[in-house]
Amino acid sequence: MNESAQERPRILIVDDVHENLHVLMNILRDEYAISAATSGEKALLLARRQPAPQIILLDVKMPGMDGYSVLSHLKSSPETENIPVIFVTALADVTDEARGLKLGVADYITKPVNPELLKLRLRTQLELQRYRHESLRFNIVEHCDSAQPPTLLVVDDIPENIHELLEALKDDYRIMVANSGIKALKLIDGETPPDLVLLDVVMPEMDGYETCQRIKMTTIGNRTPVIFVTVADATQEKVKGFSVGAADYITKPFDIDEVRARLRTHLELSRLRRFLEEQVAQRTALLEQSEEKYRILAEYSPNWEYWLAQDGSFRYVSPACETVSGYAPAEFFSDARLMERVIHADDLNAWITYGPGGGHVEVDVPLILRICRKDGGERWVEHVARPVFNDAGEMLGLRGSYCDITQRRHAEQKLDFYTHRDPLTGLPNRALFSEMLDQAIRQAEYTQSEFALLIIDLDNFKTINESLGHGAGDRLLIEVANQLRTLLPGVEAVARIGGDEFNIIIACDANAPGIDLIAHHLLDALGQAHQLDGQSVYIGASAGVALYPADGVTAEALQSNADAALHEAKMQGRGNLRFSSPGMTTRAKERLSLEADLRHALSQGELSLHYQPQIDLTSGQIIGVEALARWQHPTRGMVAPTTFIPLAEECGLIVQLGNWVLKSVCRQIRLWIDAGLAPRQTAVNVSADQLCRGDLLGVVCQALSESGVSPEQLELEITESSVMADRDRSFKVIADLKALGVRLSIDDFGTGYSSLAYLQQLEVHKLKIDISFVRNMTKNSGNASIVKAVIALGHSLGLEVIAEGVEEADQARYLRSLGCDVMQGYLVSKPIPAEEITHFLQSFVPQITPIDDAGICTRFLGDD
Repeated sequence: MNESAQERPRILIVDDVHENLHVLMNILRDEYAISAATSGEKALLLARRQPAPQIILLDVKMPGMDGYSVLSHLKSSPETENIPVIFVTALADVTDEARGLKLGVADYITKPVNPELLKLRLRTQLELQRYRHESLRFNIVEHCDSAQPPTLLVVDDIPENIHELLEALKDDYRIMVANSGIKALKLIDGETPPDLVLLDVVMPEMDGYETCQRIKMTTIGNRTPVIFVTVADATQEKVKGFSVGAADYITKPFDIDEVRARLRTHLELSRLRRFLEEQVAQRTALLEQSEEKYRILAEYSPNWEYWLAQDGSFRYVSPACETVSGYAPAEFFSDARLMERVIHADDLNAWITYGPGGGHVEVDVPLILRICRKDGGERWVEHVARPVFNDAGEMLGLRGSYCDITQRRHAEQKLDFYTHRDPLTGLPNRALFSEMLDQAIRQAEYTQSEFALLIIDLDNFKTINESLGHGAGDRLLIEVANQLRTLLPGVEAVARIGGDEFNIIIACDANAPGIDLIAHHLLDALGQAHQLDGQSVYIGASAGVALYPADGVTAEALQSNADAALHEAKMQGRGNLRFSSPGMTTRAKERLSLEADLRHALSQGELSLHYQPQIDLTSGQIIGVEALARWQHPTRGMVAPTTFIPLAEECGLIVQLGNWVLKSVCRQIRLWIDAGLAPRQTAVNVSADQLCRGDLLGVVCQALSESGVSPEQLELEITESSVMADRDRSFKVIADLKALGVRLSIDDFGTGYSSLAYLQQLEVHKLKIDISFVRNMTKNSGNASIVKAVIALGHSLGLEVIAEGVEEADQARYLRSLGCDVMQGYLVSKPIPAEEITHFLQSFVPQITPIDDAGICTRFLGDD
């Protein structure tokens, strides 16, 4: 016998028919060392030789000494009693199986022999024999729970099929029954899983093969033997069962003795396998380390120390691991991959790459990560490791340590929060956003990509603070921050820079909506009502956008251009979005220069007043003038009011400018009174800041007192939007002014809230139709309808209606035909200086505007 044959399992085949011997030998020759006998007597001699066979295949029907006699002799001899014997018999001899099982046969193989079934039965018996020998080293009897019989799970969709089987087994086993594969899987995963499964092949929905395959996919089921129940001649089905994980099969109709034998074999094999696996795990976990330094570490170190072998298994884990992680050392010994479940999911990639199992472990370089404790808690740990070598320089693995730094980390996080976060909203602050912007620039430069810097500034936020208090303002800022987080779920760089300003970095993605759409969506959302203390508050927002790299490649350039774009947006009114353009930075610098010049102009008297007459459409008489501020710059020339008035509002000069206008107008009225030229009223525009924040009533009283002008000769024009900036205070100031006797008018009616309820509450004297509706009313039916409606509304409330921006005679005639009371515009005169308007008042000859009965009116079908 050659060396390779000695290394293979030894098998003795006994059959008196040479053809049968050859068939079996051909099947097994590649995997087994074979000896053969053609009679019972020779078989007994070969069984007693050394080395003895490890398993015997024995034919039942033989002349002279048959298989039963040979089996009886083998089991009665101490030399051969432990050699497993498998009977090889014809299918017709199944009824004689009980006799062989009582004598101690291990199993049966029926003729004709199926090679796969034969090999599986042999492997099962050899594995069982090996485990029996291994168990002799342990006192396995002490670990056997004889008080608890094994549990069988019988799976069959037709209970009648297994009634006989259940009756025969119920005294020896605890039996669970399932009538479908789904129920069987639930029992496998239950609190008391079975020790073995008897599984019918043919079932509706989920058949036995699929059920077995899914059982083997579970942790418990993979270690639980499954025996198929099938018909006697279903050889191919049996082979298929083995391919999906079945351990064996029993046939219908049942031979109870055969069933018991199969159950005993596989239950014993499963029990021994589990016992030995547990013993190996326990012996490994309880293995004492021989080196004194590890005993010292275990006793004194608060850190979680470990020693990892080259194969990835733990050779040592200190007791501190349980304090830090909640898991005992034994759990790490028995499950080498437990650490992968302990590491926090967000830090797992870093641990796999730089941890003890990765290829980039740096000696004594700390790796900070989180772990998930057994009780569900979370800890921060600092991990360091270094390789371990023996005296010969051979690497023995890694020695590492996990230090619990949770308290330190929380302190660092708290400090980091207050250093880099806005305490009110939790958003990044200016410092952190600066780092984010620098990082975004580096990333975009590296990837050759683009991003947008978006600066959002809330409208009317100052009014909220002043009217509802700073507490309400803070709650509003928190709500806005949460709203931005919700609207931009994938954007990390959303920061509150200060006050009511928010900065956002948005990556430009060809597959995502454009930056303009995203920005408009944000502004629309912020413009919706916010609930504060039970009332709806509207603020709105404006935004400026700068694009990288088009508008700058440095943080400073991007910030500057986005700020300039925001300023342009606010110049256009509330709720606007503007993108940066090449000229914006230049305009921003010019604005700063212009602001300084405006402050100088106010102090040096460079401002002047121009006046525009207002004409009664019925009598043609001048009934009033409107005072308009003008600025003649020494080097820039005439600066447009649309430039310096908004600038004065933004830089806080509008109240000072407005007060100067009021006092100057009253002095001029005094001059006209003395000359006998004073019109009925002189109108002055009042800003929102004057109305809501300045001492408008006090300034008016002072101006009237100093000039000696009657209050009814002064008219104050107030826009709807300025009233709504702080409704309660505005209403009170307006009521006080009216009580004083000052005339009041609503300017630019139709462009703001246009609320009839507010108009009734204000009780003003005049309603002024905005120039935007008057300009094209003879060409645009929509504008004409608005003008007509405003005139009708004003008259219904007892108000005098004045139309501004009248430039054509057709417009004047049409306005008179609609019943408009007063007109103002270039048709009569442009705004002119005080000297010129004084001459105009002296020389003016009234001209009655004719009524246009057909020419214009018939152009609009909607006018009738």
